[in-house]
Amino acid sequence: MRPTASKTLGGLVRRFRRDRKGSTAVEFAVVLLPFLLLTVGTFEIALIHLSRSALTAAVEDTSRQIKTGEGQCLTADDYIDQLCSRLAFSVGDCNMNTKVVVQELASFSSNPAATNEEFENITSVVNNGTADSVMALQVFHRWRVILPLLDNALGGDDGELILISNLAFRNEPFGSSNGCVAPTT
Repeated sequence: MRPTASKTLGGLVRRFRRDRKGSTAVEFAVVLLPFLLLTVGTFEIALIHLSRSALTAAVEDTSRQIKTGEGQCLTADDYIDQLCSRLAFSVGDCNMNTKVVVQELASFSSNPAATNEEFENITSVVNNGTADSVMALQVFHRWRVILPLLDNALGGDDGELILISNLAFRNEPFGSSNGCVAPTT
């Protein structure tokens, strides 16, 4: 007489529960995904913080022309070109992913004009000011997030994060010349 399907299935289940030969592989498979997410997430957060620091340093270096009056003819595109040449971390088209707003303020206690929260709606504008002007410089750089689970946790949305660098400074007393110097790259 042939065994019934329920007896065969029950015996198979009992043998499966007793057999421990593949338990390590199953446990490894269960632990692998969270481990990889944690590792990639840690790498991404470190890369974002490194990129923010690099952006701040590039903004400070590039703003020197405005501070000294050498860049009185500097346009927003010229400023972005120079900034992008100093950014080693930028992925993709740096010029398309960067916006700059330079404004003259009445004093250091003044608030700069508000910029739109949406990256696409920010307009790059450079007002180089005059000698001894108080200036506010804002640079926005769009960063594509590698691990999409992190974008909301880090303040981003739709797989991207906007890195922002702000700088306030007073122009040097560079005199009344127009100070136009060909942009350096």
